[in-house]
Amino acid sequence: PQGLLVVTEDKQAPGRQTLEQRWRQSLPDVVDRIVFVPRQEGSGYTSLLRSADVLLDPPHFGGVNSSYDAFAHGKPIVTLPSPYHRGRYTLGCYRKMGLTDCVAESSEQYIERAVALGCDPGLRRRTEQAIREASSELFEDAAAVTEHVRLFTELIEAARTQA
Repeated sequence: PQGLLVVTEDKQAPGRQTLEQRWRQSLPDVVDRIVFVPRQEGSGYTSLLRSADVLLDPPHFGGVNSSYDAFAHGKPIVTLPSPYHRGRYTLGCYRKMGLTDCVAESSEQYIERAVALGCDPGLRRRTEQAIREASSELFEDAAAVTEHVRLFTELIEAARTQA
């Protein structure tokens, strides 16, 4: 009830005016709690990320870098995976970590989980702790390093033989 939705402006997303107009029509009772901020770089981005109670993985777009950044800070991200590749990155990260509490199966569940994390500090702390404990599955995966070494070695050898 006291929450704010903070939206970063993005060159690739629909313009702010388009979104504001859409939200004024569809969410007139809460549109005053939607705040737009300019796209952030460096420490501004990190500060914004760390100040959030919960992040929302936008349906049909999804996060890649921002999901990894959020998980590195132990931040929960509520996701509703789409059928498309671009909307499934956060799901993949959660599966790799063995966590599914923030993965929704419907729009209603997406909202419920986001609100619960935003309103329940105990739930949020437990979820953040679980993410911090499991994030080594993402960030310390020796098999991923080994596969990168294999791939780059193969590509370098292929380039040398073609030269």
